[in-house]
Amino acid sequence: MKTWILKGDTVMVLRGKEKGKRGIVKAVFPARGTAMVEGVNVVKRHSKPQPQQQQSNMGAAPRTGGIIEKEAPLPLEALQYVCEACKSPTRLQRGETKEHRRARICARCGEPARESAKSA
Repeated sequence: MKTWILKGDTVMVLRGKEKGKRGIVKAVFPARGTAMVEGVNVVKRHSKPQPQQQQSNMGAAPRTGGIIEKEAPLPLEALQYVCEACKSPTRLQRGETKEHRRARICARCGEPARESAKSA
Protein backbone atom coordinates (compact mmCIF):
# COMPACT_ATOMS: atom_id res chain seq x y z
CA MET A 1 0.00 0.00 0.00
CA LYS A 2 1.40 3.39 -1.01
CA THR A 3 1.22 5.91 1.80
CA TRP A 4 1.50 9.69 1.79
CA ILE A 5 2.17 9.85 5.51
CA LEU A 6 5.79 9.53 6.61
CA LYS A 7 7.59 9.12 9.92
CA GLY A 8 7.90 12.50 11.63
CA ASP A 9 4.77 14.03 10.05
CA THR A 10 2.17 15.73 12.22
CA VAL A 11 -1.23 14.12 11.71
CA MET A 12 -4.78 14.48 13.00
CA VAL A 13 -7.09 11.56 13.80
CA LEU A 14 -10.33 11.72 11.78
CA ARG A 15 -12.45 9.07 13.51
CA GLY A 16 -12.74 6.86 16.54
CA LYS A 17 -12.34 7.55 20.24
CA GLU A 18 -9.25 9.70 19.57
CA LYS A 19 -11.01 11.90 16.97
CA GLY A 20 -9.52 15.39 16.69
CA LYS A 21 -6.24 14.62 18.46
CA ARG A 22 -2.95 15.54 16.84
CA GLY A 23 0.40 13.83 17.16
CA ILE A 24 3.68 13.02 15.45
CA VAL A 25 4.03 9.74 13.54
CA LYS A 26 6.52 7.41 15.24
CA ALA A 27 6.39 4.58 12.69
CA VAL A 28 4.54 3.66 9.49
CA PHE A 29 3.72 0.08 8.47
CA PRO A 30 2.63 0.26 4.79
CA ALA A 31 2.13 -3.51 4.44
CA ARG A 32 -0.40 -3.47 7.29
CA GLY A 33 -1.80 -0.04 6.39
CA THR A 34 -1.21 1.32 9.89
CA ALA A 35 0.88 3.93 11.69
CA MET A 36 1.84 4.59 15.29
CA VAL A 37 1.22 8.15 16.50
CA GLU A 38 2.87 9.59 19.59
CA GLY A 39 0.42 10.06 22.48
CA VAL A 40 -2.61 8.79 20.53
CA ASN A 41 -4.44 5.45 20.91
CA VAL A 42 -2.64 4.56 24.14
CA VAL A 43 -3.54 1.08 25.38
CA LYS A 44 -2.72 -0.71 28.62
CA ARG A 45 -0.94 -4.04 28.59
CA HIS A 46 -1.10 -6.17 31.73
CA SER A 47 1.97 -8.38 32.09
CA LYS A 48 2.85 -10.99 34.65
CA PRO A 49 6.27 -10.99 36.29
CA GLN A 50 8.70 -13.27 34.46
CA PRO A 51 11.31 -15.20 36.43
CA GLN A 52 14.92 -14.97 35.37
CA GLN A 53 15.48 -16.94 32.17
CA GLN A 54 18.06 -19.69 31.70
CA GLN A 55 21.74 -18.89 31.22
CA SER A 56 21.20 -18.36 27.45
CA ASN A 57 20.25 -14.73 28.12
CA MET A 58 23.61 -14.05 29.81
CA GLY A 59 22.32 -12.69 33.07
CA ALA A 60 19.22 -10.87 31.89
CA ALA A 61 17.32 -9.20 34.71
CA PRO A 62 13.89 -10.59 35.56
CA ARG A 63 11.01 -8.69 33.96
CA THR A 64 8.75 -7.06 36.51
CA GLY A 65 5.03 -7.30 36.09
CA GLY A 66 2.51 -4.52 36.01
CA ILE A 67 0.50 -2.34 33.70
CA ILE A 68 2.42 -0.96 30.74
CA GLU A 69 1.00 1.88 28.63
CA LYS A 70 2.00 2.04 24.97
CA GLU A 71 0.69 3.36 21.66
CA ALA A 72 -1.21 1.00 19.39
CA PRO A 73 -1.20 1.38 15.59
CA LEU A 74 -3.99 3.32 13.87
CA PRO A 75 -5.26 2.73 10.32
CA LEU A 76 -3.75 5.13 7.78
CA GLU A 77 -7.26 5.93 6.50
CA ALA A 78 -8.08 7.45 9.91
CA LEU A 79 -5.15 9.92 9.76
CA GLN A 80 -4.82 13.21 7.89
CA TYR A 81 -1.64 15.20 7.35
CA VAL A 82 -1.38 18.56 9.16
CA CYS A 83 0.55 21.19 7.17
CA GLU A 84 3.42 22.82 9.06
CA ALA A 85 2.94 26.14 7.25
CA CYS A 86 -0.84 26.68 7.53
CA LYS A 87 -1.34 24.48 10.65
CA SER A 88 -4.51 22.91 9.23
CA PRO A 89 -5.36 19.33 8.23
CA THR A 90 -5.07 18.98 4.49
CA ARG A 91 -4.59 16.56 1.65
CA LEU A 92 -1.24 16.17 -0.03
CA GLN A 93 -0.57 16.46 -3.75
CA ARG A 94 2.39 15.39 -5.84
CA GLY A 95 4.11 18.21 -7.63
CA GLU A 96 7.34 20.03 -8.26
CA THR A 97 8.97 22.63 -6.04
CA LYS A 98 10.72 25.78 -7.28
CA GLU A 99 13.95 23.77 -7.47
CA HIS A 100 12.18 21.35 -9.90
CA ARG A 101 12.21 18.48 -7.40
CA ARG A 102 9.27 16.15 -6.93
CA ALA A 103 7.69 16.68 -3.55
CA ARG A 104 4.55 16.35 -1.46
CA ILE A 105 2.67 19.65 -1.59
CA CYS A 106 -0.05 21.01 0.71
CA ALA A 107 -3.35 21.26 -1.19
CA ARG A 108 -4.43 24.35 0.81
CA CYS A 109 -1.41 26.66 0.84
CA GLY A 110 0.84 25.11 -1.83
CA GLU A 111 3.85 24.84 0.46
CA PRO A 112 6.03 21.71 0.07
CA ALA A 113 5.81 19.22 2.93
CA ARG A 114 8.83 17.97 4.85
CA GLU A 115 10.89 15.45 2.86
CA SER A 116 11.46 11.92 4.04
CA ALA A 117 14.76 10.94 5.63
CA LYS A 118 15.41 8.47 2.78
CA SER A 119 15.36 11.10 0.03
CA ALA A 120 17.52 13.58 1.94
